[in-house]
Amino acid sequence: MTAKVLLTLWRHGEAGSASSDAARELTGRGRVEVSAMASDFSAWLDAAGLPVVAKLYTSPLIRAQQTAALLAQHGCSEGPDICADLVPGAIPEGFDDSAFDDYAHVAAVTHQPFLSRAIAFWTDDATLASLAPAGYATLQVTSLERGGATLLRHRPDPRSAGHMRLS
Repeated sequence: MTAKVLLTLWRHGEAGSASSDAARELTGRGRVEVSAMASDFSAWLDAAGLPVVAKLYTSPLIRAQQTAALLAQHGCSEGPDICADLVPGAIPEGFDDSAFDDYAHVAAVTHQPFLSRAIAFWTDDATLASLAPAGYATLQVTSLERGGATLLRHRPDPRSAGHMRLS
């Protein structure tokens, strides 16, 4: 990658119980929190003059797919596309920049602990709070190497966001 692009990493919304981890679906609260955070995100992009998400990827797990579908309703040019590399247990060192080739802003919906590890690795900052369900971080990426990105926005927990009313 030669140009800087935006990468927004989302944690799936709150999920309920199921017979298997892969089958866990978003709860009602999870849907509300994802929608509220997506609205906040969209407003921030607009106010900051930043490009909307051009490509959206998601883990194959149902809760991530449901989160991505909600995010797509708030503006996204392409996707969501399932990416098998975004399953729980993924490691940031295993990713390359090829997903960015044709896009100014890429987003990915995935799981912990990958999210915290990726943000810490790519920004070279291990002090950032972990993303709670429905949390997100937007990075300006030069490369997907250690320290190859700058944190632009970090909204780790929808429940601590002062503007949200989740009644």
